[in-house]
Amino acid sequence: MLSAGVVGTLGLLYANRDKYRTLPRVSRALGQLVRTNSEAITAVLHRKGEDMSDGTAISTDFHPDANTHTTQNRFDRGYRFMRFYMGPMVDDALPWRRAIRTLVAILFSPRLMLTNLFARNWEKRVTLLTNMQDLDNHIRLQYRRPWWWPFGPKLVSEASPGHEAPSYLPIANRLTRECAAVAGGTPMNTVFESIVGQSTTAHILCGCPMGRSAQDGVIDTRHEVHGHPGLFVVDGSSIPGNIGVNPGLTITAMAERFAALQPTRT
Repeated sequence: MLSAGVVGTLGLLYANRDKYRTLPRVSRALGQLVRTNSEAITAVLHRKGEDMSDGTAISTDFHPDANTHTTQNRFDRGYRFMRFYMGPMVDDALPWRRAIRTLVAILFSPRLMLTNLFARNWEKRVTLLTNMQDLDNHIRLQYRRPWWWPFGPKLVSEASPGHEAPSYLPIANRLTRECAAVAGGTPMNTVFESIVGQSTTAHILCGCPMGRSAQDGVIDTRHEVHGHPGLFVVDGSSIPGNIGVNPGLTITAMAERFAALQPTRT
């Protein structure tokens, strides 16, 4: 039974199909439909001295519009690596223009970047917002060696033409600015979205969709891999759509359903 999360499960299946040839009948649908929960990650950096870390990890959620679901997230002590992802909040629907505007903002107003990078007890001063949508967009995860990578093949993300996962959600920026105004903090985007133009997700899903056969899915409705009886995939890679919420309970429910389908030992 594979339950390594989307990246781990797809990496194992790709390697054993294409590199080691131990699972040659794994469907060609593998990795062709990967969901990002259509989300944008934003943050509010609060004033020095404020402690936002007291409480549960996810304490508040709300729906700013019909397709968007936002959760407020707290960080535990020592959880500081995401400070290196954050930058100024910039609006623009064109990725290249947004990247230029973000770089200009960093160059001419470096105070936010310096405050963010060198803030003492950063994890206590930040509120992270995950802004998730249930819209029909996705990416692909291919298994190949990028031109710049000197080693063997690896998972590489690619856009799906006509269904590109967004790197800019106007509603996410608007509500983050409103939260920052109420709290007296500073709104921030991730630089992967604002400069690189790539969507950021905490909830990667699908990659091993269900289907009637290997022509349209990697697994069947019992989570068994087509062409390889006895091999099952039971994790977020079996969830076919952007569900617009934290997928933890959905993954748990599907795992419990899988367990209930297994024969009982006598």
